[in-house]
Amino acid sequence: MLDYKAISIDIETLGTRPGCTILSIGACEFTDKGVGTQFYDGITVESCSQWGLTIEPRTVLWWLEQKDDARQFITQGKKSDLDVVLTNLRSAFKWKGKQVWCNGASFDFPILTAAYDAVGQNPPWEYWAQMDYRTLKNMLPRDVFDKFKVEPVVKHNALADAVAQAETTIELLRYLHGGKNASKKAA
Repeated sequence: MLDYKAISIDIETLGTRPGCTILSIGACEFTDKGVGTQFYDGITVESCSQWGLTIEPRTVLWWLEQKDDARQFITQGKKSDLDVVLTNLRSAFKWKGKQVWCNGASFDFPILTAAYDAVGQNPPWEYWAQMDYRTLKNMLPRDVFDKFKVEPVVKHNALADAVAQAETTIELLRYLHGGKNASKKAA
């Protein structure tokens, strides 16, 4: 039986490098039994600029090519200042002893760490707790991964992506540990 406690994080940004503007953060706790507590908050572009974060034009152009339902999450709804959202993320979960999963060790973690640095805070996770979802999914042949992949309700929505990533991670870890507990189309 698998036994772990983890947090899945996804961000939507206006860039691809540390120091870029973050539009939203989505996260959820998960265990081998499923997804638990969820967090989502939008961030004002103005506050990111005030903290020294930048916008990369090519990413703005990429957003213009995305579907309306993805863009509405970054243009509508309540938004808070960067420092407030990062503090809220820290308070949303008990981080100690939990793995923290992101889709790409070279994207979410460095961008979030740079944002925490900009506002004078430390990230809430331990460096050794950082897990790379991209590495996990590439450990399997594509057809096996596709059997277990959970699609987000809305692509490029930070919370929907974080939840889908967590649900897929649960299935992949079950499969890698003998497949007995995998609940998706494993046959």
